[in-house]
Amino acid sequence: MEAFIPNHLFNAIMRHAKQVWDAERSVNDLQIKKEFAFYSLSKAESLFEQLNQEQAALLKPLTEIKNEQDLEKFQESLTSYIYPFPSISEAQLKKMFKKTKKLHPPELTDEKRKQLTYLSWLDAGSMKKFMVYEYEGKLTALKGNFLPSQKKDICHFCNQVTDVGLFTVDVTINSKANTYKALSNYICQDAESCNAHLTNTEKLDYFVAYSQSAKK
Repeated sequence: MEAFIPNHLFNAIMRHAKQVWDAERSVNDLQIKKEFAFYSLSKAESLFEQLNQEQAALLKPLTEIKNEQDLEKFQESLTSYIYPFPSISEAQLKKMFKKTKKLHPPELTDEKRKQLTYLSWLDAGSMKKFMVYEYEGKLTALKGNFLPSQKKDICHFCNQVTDVGLFTVDVTINSKANTYKALSNYICQDAESCNAHLTNTEKLDYFVAYSQSAKK
């Protein structure tokens, strides 16, 4: 069976799995626990437009989680079927960020790529944040200013309350007239943590889509 689970859906499935474990520990009524487990399975299945028999069978043990060991076993069973973030060469990155002379992206192992929905890093010297995201089948690059906030807030992408910063991208409206419009949102300072908490890409898709459509 080929990999079919993107990182953000893996996070969503595991969130449902942890809720089943929480219910197992906190609910006394056996019937309610059983019904909640199957409800959680249906929510996990609905994350996908379509599942074949093998894929559906992989998710079914979610209903049988009774303890931490079951949860870990379920998580391990999914990891082989997470499809990784695309491999990107140094030459590709230089082409994406042509105006940046020196790039310092994080090193990506195969395991790390499985934990990414988007690739991002901060150049602490210039306080420029770089982002690469696969949107509509194409790797899309964004670069902008990043201003860390002094207080915790909600990340626009993953929705967790955490240390954030204001990410501002200058979007070209009219290249001939040198007209730009700023696109800004508060996002996680820690991209790794953000990727670990993403359970859908709706806001990330919109952010990238707007930055691209405005250029057209």
